Amino acid sequence: MTAEYPRRGFVHGPDGNIEYMEEGSGPALVLLHPAPSSCTTFQDALPLLADGYRVIAMSQPGFGESDAPPRAYTEVSQYARAVTWLLDGLGLERAHVLGSLTGSLTALETAAGWPERVDRLVVEECFNWNRPGRIEVLEREHGVDESPDGSHLLAMWERARSVTLREASEPAEVARLARRRLLSALSSARPGPDGVTGQDASTLALSRYPLWERAPLVKAPTLVAHGTSSALAGAHERLVGAIPNARGIRPPSTHQFNWRVAPELWARELRSFLAEDAPR
Repeated sequence: MTAEYPRRGFVHGPDGNIEYMEEGSGPALVLLHPAPSSCTTFQDALPLLADGYRVIAMSQPGFGESDAPPRAYTEVSQYARAVTWLLDGLGLERAHVLGSLTGSLTALETAAGWPERVDRLVVEECFNWNRPGRIEVLEREHGVDESPDGSHLLAMWERARSVTLREASEPAEVARLARRRLLSALSSARPGPDGVTGQDASTLALSRYPLWERAPLVKAPTLVAHGTSSALAGAHERLVGAIPNARGIRPPSTHQFNWRVAPELWARELRSFLAEDAPR
């Protein structure tokens, strides 16, 4: 029986402590969260794959309890480098890497920039934010303008609850997940040593990432997943074609393809892909 709470810890990297939580044993699978979030995003997903895999969810620098770097990151490659520091700290030479939503760009860049560290790559709801007008969407959805009276906290709660309603219907479940989402958002809104928040740093990095230049450099076998109802799936086929050894899936989904919307399907698709014989 899976423990109620996953193991948690920190790896000390060159730019500070990196938070992670993990369950299971076997080949390592690193999970990278979207922004604004943290490793707790995957807390309910870990047991789905822990039978057969060492599943490790990481909080990227400036998110969750991971330290913000001394100087705010401006490139996705810097977040990807932190993934390799996590692997180093855990004594892992290689791992499968999965990134969800904006975290998919960190995952893809890890595979492109450090191909010797990534066995298989999964990118869920990957999207090119490096286009005029697109990054403003993230700023509207995730930005925080602090109010002296604290009213911004209520706005953040309503946003967290609204997003959670897409994934859960039971009142107790909505409240639990919304609280977790709010705490993650608050952590990404705290300023780092140079005064830049984790969310602002991430947004800048995403706006500069050259997806179509980096995708062809990925050597790992790759699974590209977009839900059938996803608003981010417009370039699904292009992305599958841009990555040399990739295949795509479009599973049925009411919003996006993730572990909360369709946990059994999500786990089945991942297990099937990760278990395939990789060409060497």
